[in-house]
Amino acid sequence: MTGSVDLEHKAPRPRIWAIGGGKGGVGKSVFSTGMAMTLAQKGERCIMLDADLGGANLHTFLGMSHPGRTLSDLFRNQSLGLKDILLSTPFENLWLISGARAMLDMANPSYLQKMKVIRQIFSLNADHIFIDLGAGSAFNVLDFFLAAHEGVVVVMPTPTSIENAYHFLKAVYYRKLRKVVRELKVERLIDAALSAKVKSGIRSPRDLMIDLQHRDPIIGEQIVRAMMPFRPRLIVNQVQRNEDRDLGKKIALACRDFFGIEMTVPGLIRTDERVLMALKSRRPVLEMFPNCPFAEDVRRIAQQMTRVRR
Repeated sequence: MTGSVDLEHKAPRPRIWAIGGGKGGVGKSVFSTGMAMTLAQKGERCIMLDADLGGANLHTFLGMSHPGRTLSDLFRNQSLGLKDILLSTPFENLWLISGARAMLDMANPSYLQKMKVIRQIFSLNADHIFIDLGAGSAFNVLDFFLAAHEGVVVVMPTPTSIENAYHFLKAVYYRKLRKVVRELKVERLIDAALSAKVKSGIRSPRDLMIDLQHRDPIIGEQIVRAMMPFRPRLIVNQVQRNEDRDLGKKIALACRDFFGIEMTVPGLIRTDERVLMALKSRRPVLEMFPNCPFAEDVRRIAQQMTRVRR
């Protein structure tokens, strides 16, 4: 394993990535691990945070068993910080904050516990931090997603996965909108618009933004501007058929029409049986099969997504 964290190394403010998708089993964890390992192999310091407290298993993807310290220790001991539970992994430039051994009450941490983690994430000494989110659209999942600099949604070309991704995006969008409305203290304007939504023809968030700008151009523009940074990235995983190669673009277009947001599609990941083989061997795909289609696709996506730092 690598040694302890080098406190003398002063990295710039870490770039925080949150990987979500609404549905379990779509490949969030394997993608997060692939991204982190790709960048770690290039010499960038990466930390993986397993925020799936109901079913944390990132340690398994990294070939680690029985993590010695986890987020449960942080929640039980107020004197501990994220730095105290940071684990070395078998791979250079890669560390893990595990969510394993979570008790039932830890699957839904309190607001104070959640905010403690979110605040401390930004002070960690790393170039990249990957937050692997659990399934569903609970507030804790949504808040971790919104706290990150980069939100990534992983979807598979199946009806259930696409539907869950849509519900996840809708939940995140309205969670962010409620936060913006509270910060601007314009609840009355929103209430007025929603109470007349049928008369005004409001059928989507995009329609709501247009209506708000008509009702109050100044405040409406402030809300629109505050929502503009919400530009999730979309990864289509386990692509087999040629007709699924355009799925990402179709979803992005639908989101632009419905939400009025611009999603980017950095790439797709082909179906690769070696992913399951690596998982059964408790080894990362990029270590066990460095030249497989999955590894090639993840490296290409990583290059695309890290090209420009926003």
